[in-house]
Amino acid sequence: MTDTEAKTWSVKGPMIAGFIVLLLLVGGFGTWSIFTNISGAVIADGQLEVDRNRQIVQHLDGGVVSEILVREGMSVDAGQLLVRLDDTQLRSQLAIIEGQLYEIMSRRGRLEAERDSTDDITFDPLLIEVAASRPDVQKLMTGQTSLFLARRDSVRNELEQLTKRRDQIANQIEGIDAQREALSRQIDLIQTELTDQQSLLDKGLAQASRVSALRREDARMSGDRGELTAQRAEAEGRVTEIDIEMLKLGTARREEAITTLRDLEYRELELAEQRRALLEQLDRLDIRAPVAGVVYDLQVFAERSVLRPADPVLYLVPQDRPLIIAARIEPIHIDQLRMDQQVNVRFASFDQRSTPELEGRVTQISPDAFVDQTTGRSFYRSEIVLNDGERDKLPEGAHLIPGMPIQAYIKTDDRTPMAYFMRPFIEYFAKAFREA
Repeated sequence: MTDTEAKTWSVKGPMIAGFIVLLLLVGGFGTWSIFTNISGAVIADGQLEVDRNRQIVQHLDGGVVSEILVREGMSVDAGQLLVRLDDTQLRSQLAIIEGQLYEIMSRRGRLEAERDSTDDITFDPLLIEVAASRPDVQKLMTGQTSLFLARRDSVRNELEQLTKRRDQIANQIEGIDAQREALSRQIDLIQTELTDQQSLLDKGLAQASRVSALRREDARMSGDRGELTAQRAEAEGRVTEIDIEMLKLGTARREEAITTLRDLEYRELELAEQRRALLEQLDRLDIRAPVAGVVYDLQVFAERSVLRPADPVLYLVPQDRPLIIAARIEPIHIDQLRMDQQVNVRFASFDQRSTPELEGRVTQISPDAFVDQTTGRSFYRSEIVLNDGERDKLPEGAHLIPGMPIQAYIKTDDRTPMAYFMRPFIEYFAKAFREA
């Protein structure tokens, strides 16, 4: 073998070997990238939160702080008094409203008794209850009772006087009737005598003057009887007038009571509503814990400080509710999420060498995107719950606390390495061959 042939053989062998190795590498990588599946995941940052989040404590009306009974980090029970507001102004308003309301209620009791013509006043049960502990209200009721009795006695006296006048006129009518009856008998006698004298006069046995005198007497008595009839009619008219006056006296009292009651009704309803609203405001001056939890971010620090309506007083972090993981999902990945999707959770606050990833699942996905008010970026909120028994995998002494940062790996569909490699090119060419 010559030197030239030896050199040619020595170069060709390594080239062939290299080509074979390259072919094996490319073919092996291609085969691996086509037939091997790699698990995909959406990576999202988030934090631990209490289920249904922290409870904000606000006050509807605001006011001046009178007493602060809690401090930052203090554990409180549901219904426990947290902050008390000053009640001086509301108490003053309530006293004015109640004074007007109770005065109207006492008047209403009297007017209802006058309307119904009863002998006693029946006051509202609320008024009676309040009067047991408030002398001023009892004084109102006593005053209205005295006025009712005075007005009742006045009407009774007037009715009594009218009744006496009516009886007197009735007696006069009886006297007139007696006089008329006597005159009627006298007229009958005179007419009988006149008939006899006229018969004798016709025979020439009586004097004409005697007949004329009897006729004059008959006419006079008839006139007197007519006058008595007129007097009787006049007396009966006065009786009718007295009856009407007696009827008007009772009717006028009832009409006055009905009219006044109608006017008072609207005012009483208005005052009762104002009183109810003030009592509700007074009841709200004691700010109590809606749930059990730990006081967080207390906003009032000194007595006599002013609390504006609806401003947060403090927050309560419930301790009896389960913890959830709230993750922020980029809008570009939202199409890869679904309910009950498996998640691996990593806690950034713990030592990564001794803390394993915990498994969980997606339990909620927001139907629309939120906007971070600080950065202006959009995101979807996803809630993740750890599987049963996963918290037991945490190292000893590790405790989950609301607010801890986490990193969630939300498992998506498996894909080949070739699909991962080709996806950017496919998306690029899909956009490149479209007109802008």
